[in-house]
Amino acid sequence: MRSLFILPMIILFTGCSGSTNQKLVVDGDAIALSRNEVINGIEDCKTVNLRPVIIHARKSVNGRFVPVVIDVTCAPKSGG
Repeated sequence: MRSLFILPMIILFTGCSGSTNQKLVVDGDAIALSRNEVINGIEDCKTVNLRPVIIHARKSVNGRFVPVVIDVTCAPKSGG
């Protein structure tokens, strides 16, 4: 009876442990957008009636991590 419970759990956890091919972005690879670039990206999304999605990253500045904007993408509006 116990093996009937353990076997599905092993199969479940084995299926969830698949490796991903995502690359870790190192601090020097992520380029922060300027304030003007962020505003232009947001306005571009609003002009075509889409919702702006801002993607943040954390960069080390003087030994502390600060959030910076690295991308602005457009997504469909949800709701009405």
